[in-house]
Amino acid sequence: MMKNNYKIVLLHCIFFCCNIWLANAQTGIVVTDRTPLAAVSFSESSKVTNISDNHHVDGYVKKYGASKFVFPVGQNGRYRPFAAEGNEVLGAYFGSNPGAATLPQGAPFSVSSRASSLSAVAAIEYWDVNGINPTRLTLTWNIASGIADLTGGDLSMLTIAGWNSATARWENINSKVDEVSVTGVASSLGVGSITSAVTIVPDNYQAFTLAKSTSASLPSSYAGTLEVVSCEQIKGWVWDKNYPATSLTVELLDGQTVLATTTANQFREDLKNAGTGTGNYGFTMLVPQSYMGDGTAHQLSVRVQNSTYLLSGSPKSITCTYGGAFEKIDCYAASGWAWDKNNPDVNQTVELLDGTTVIATLIAKNYRENLKTAGIGTGNYGFDAVFPQQLKDGKTHSILARVKGIGYVLNGSPKNLLCPLPSYQGNLEYTDCNVIQGWAWDRNYKYNALTVELVEGDVVHATVVANLYQESLKTQGIGTGNYGFRINTPGTLKDGKSHQLGIRIKGTTTVLGSLKILNCPLNAYEGKLEYADCAVIMGWAWDRNFPNNAQTLEVAEGNTVYATV
Repeated sequence: MMKNNYKIVLLHCIFFCCNIWLANAQTGIVVTDRTPLAAVSFSESSKVTNISDNHHVDGYVKKYGASKFVFPVGQNGRYRPFAAEGNEVLGAYFGSNPGAATLPQGAPFSVSSRASSLSAVAAIEYWDVNGINPTRLTLTWNIASGIADLTGGDLSMLTIAGWNSATARWENINSKVDEVSVTGVASSLGVGSITSAVTIVPDNYQAFTLAKSTSASLPSSYAGTLEVVSCEQIKGWVWDKNYPATSLTVELLDGQTVLATTTANQFREDLKNAGTGTGNYGFTMLVPQSYMGDGTAHQLSVRVQNSTYLLSGSPKSITCTYGGAFEKIDCYAASGWAWDKNNPDVNQTVELLDGTTVIATLIAKNYRENLKTAGIGTGNYGFDAVFPQQLKDGKTHSILARVKGIGYVLNGSPKNLLCPLPSYQGNLEYTDCNVIQGWAWDRNYKYNALTVELVEGDVVHATVVANLYQESLKTQGIGTGNYGFRINTPGTLKDGKSHQLGIRIKGTTTVLGSLKILNCPLNAYEGKLEYADCAVIMGWAWDRNFPNNAQTLEVAEGNTVYATV
């Protein structure tokens, strides 16, 4: 297993679109140190173009992300890429006999030391590929690789071999020749690519090369169906009957243009029950964003990558008419609209996201006169959302709005916003056994009404919105002045005990102002015997501390009770 400390040159652009750090400006070959190891690194969104013997990286390349990437590596003017899917795979090409190699660590790798399932190992070239994440591995060849001599002219005998340091020999990695190579041409004895049938962990091997197997590999035998193509999803399944453990990569096509790729590895109970291998062959994809609202008919197909096999049911026609806009966002609210022209009476569910985290979900159903006037259906497609409190943190957030379930991103997304941390002020000004009063506001968000809690330690006695106008606050320059609150003293505090009270902003630990002591007697009776004659006795009685409680009275003379009412 190779472990290296290396430095990385990180290029996020399309790599060969400009003259960046070229070792040879005539050829466009980028050279990196192999010892100590340096690497050119590509982000997940990076793309490479115009790669050839005259344009590649002579050294190590590292890639980020789990999508398939063709590593633009070579040596001594020989471009010989490999491909992998695993995140943080690192690798280089060596155009020399692995049996005479000095790099990487653990070299040389004798071509005569091989497993019994291999009859020959290439003595012309090898690759050093590293990574801890499982991936399918693809190696390439051209006429200089001597594949005709290696295989005796039988391409079905070709395989990938990996050097196992534990056994000190080359081992057969079950592989199959790609019908269409990763370089875009049909595979033949002169040029092509071959891919491992299952995922491997690169770090389990010291080096990789091409080899001849003792038995011919089976040709691919694909079967699959493109079942659904709608504006909500693209769905289907595909497998290789001769390689049932292989998870195939499929491409979404519009004509010959590849729009997206995904792996067909979702479990489908119906496939398993039908006897289709393990059943782990399903896939789903979203329609490309650019197709969601263009109102144009598109003929979409799905093809197995590196092959010419189109799934049954291809092509299928689709026309999507979603529309909408993410119009505004500030530290108080977000607004916009969304609809589907094909279904104008259906209100769309909109999600707001901070990066990949959904922060709000709402229905786009508010009536908007401007939409109606513009001929956009009924006009009932607007939405408004309160800006989430947790994002008021003094950091920049990139907010995106999309229609839930289909991934349609509204025009105007994303929007960047930085909202300062809250700055609370307030005070518990007055308490007695009848009423409790005070005020609270956020200096950074003067139009927000805060919800406050009347607390005693961790006990919440009451909750109220601080939105009453107080002229005194306005006069002092405290925002709009609409920050007062008034609470009827809760009965839980009328127990004859002392209570130390404060006000706290709901959802926080922030207690404003100073605490106040309140001691209310358990009962505060009042009443009067107003009238008595030989026919009737009248009066009234109440408990001021518990005004909603009816009192039971006794008509008495001394200790003698004559009546209870």
